[in-house]
Amino acid sequence: MLNHTESLAEKFIRKGFWLYLFSFLVGPLGYIVKIILSADLTVEEIGLLYGILSLIGLLAVYHDLGLTESLNFFLPKFIVKKDWTRFKSLVAYSLGAQVITSTLIGLILFFSSGYLAEHYFRSTEAVEVIQIFCLFFFGINIHNMNTTIFWVSQNTKLQKGTEFLRMLFVMFFTLGLYFLDIGNLITYTWTWIGGVAIGIGFGTYFMYRSYYIPYLRDAEIIYDKELIRKVVKYALWVVLAANVGGVLGQVDMQLIIYLLGTKDAGYYTNYLSIIGIPFIIITPIIGFLFPVISELHGKEDEGKIAIIKTLFYKYFAIIGAFTGMFMFVFGPEIAQILFGAKFAISGVILQYSAFFIVLNFLLQINFQILAGVGRIHERVKILAIGLVINIILNLILIHYYGVYGSALAVGLSWIPIWYLSDRKTRMYSHGFDFVFFLKNLTLIGVIGVLSWYYLTPLFIGTLRVQWLLLLVGIAFLTVLPFVALNLKEGKLFLGELKKMRKWG
Repeated sequence: MLNHTESLAEKFIRKGFWLYLFSFLVGPLGYIVKIILSADLTVEEIGLLYGILSLIGLLAVYHDLGLTESLNFFLPKFIVKKDWTRFKSLVAYSLGAQVITSTLIGLILFFSSGYLAEHYFRSTEAVEVIQIFCLFFFGINIHNMNTTIFWVSQNTKLQKGTEFLRMLFVMFFTLGLYFLDIGNLITYTWTWIGGVAIGIGFGTYFMYRSYYIPYLRDAEIIYDKELIRKVVKYALWVVLAANVGGVLGQVDMQLIIYLLGTKDAGYYTNYLSIIGIPFIIITPIIGFLFPVISELHGKEDEGKIAIIKTLFYKYFAIIGAFTGMFMFVFGPEIAQILFGAKFAISGVILQYSAFFIVLNFLLQINFQILAGVGRIHERVKILAIGLVINIILNLILIHYYGVYGSALAVGLSWIPIWYLSDRKTRMYSHGFDFVFFLKNLTLIGVIGVLSWYYLTPLFIGTLRVQWLLLLVGIAFLTVLPFVALNLKEGKLFLGELKKMRKWG
């Protein structure tokens, strides 16, 4: 499953190609779906639909008692040892737990849909939407089992390809309803079920053909008490981390729904879509750190982990700072280009958290390292502290600033999470190049000020398509100075890649 003849650089380059190819294909599909929904549904309906999806995301952390993420840590080690018996056994344990817990949680959600609709979402339409999403909850967990195995074996083509097919059909179904003029809150909800069914079908086929037949068909499923003990111990920390992390990621949306209502939730969910755009680019390569670092840790090759963190910190700090500046300056314009004038407020919300994006980029790197070296308990503690701070800030700032305060609260909560996670991974670092960072930060500040005063007025009185072309042109022109400034650094980075090619 793992190609042990590949160098680390070849892993990042070849597998990174598939990560980015499918990320650039999948990302726009999700935005096309949301653009259509934003045009065809009211702000309140958008808030209700994605608010329920957010609730499903909160419940999803319990669907397998932490065993699926445990696969990320243990399976690469079994692949290295070609221990297909324990590999198959662990997958069977996780699948069994997932089916049982997903069914139980889905049934509870189904039978409590009336109560949630009346007392939480305060919408009669919420009953049927919640019940439909019970099927989605069960299906997406099975789909994620397939993609997790593709991921831990570093088969980025299958992992991202299967997710691409799922989202492609969600988009097809959504477009069909829109052009047939039969789209409404309920029918659009069913498109998510159709997409996940397609994802399960293709994922299961690829799993059977590429994994089960060549590797697992002749392996036994055994009762290994020691393996179960290790996995359960790790999984308990995963559940705690996922619980805290899941709440941290969704608490703002749930507080907005409960305290402010579905209309503000509608604005907020489209803000989340905008702030998620840069993560389409950076999440695949940062997420790929987990299996790579897990493999290096299994080989006790800590020095290479430090090289990876140092390089990623150096360049992603600049990417994050530039992204934050661009989103702060052009936030309202981006929102109107994507979702129309009625969602301009989503872009204003973005401005309250844009400058904190760089910290999120860096803390993602830290968390992948902590997970890859098995220090999952450290992530739990850090996320718990961040969750408490986030909830307190949300309650205070929502009271004073409404929906804008929630975005500010989330951004502020990233500060302690980044700081604590950086401290816990500092041994995996060769330092930080402050000269390089400050040089680029100065350029970012100059471009930001010039853009604010001279470029944003260009968007007045033009059409959305013209705005889009103008924004793309501005983005291209603002990147050019960074390319010119960092030509020497680019050559040094290529030199580091050449050194990494020698790593086995």
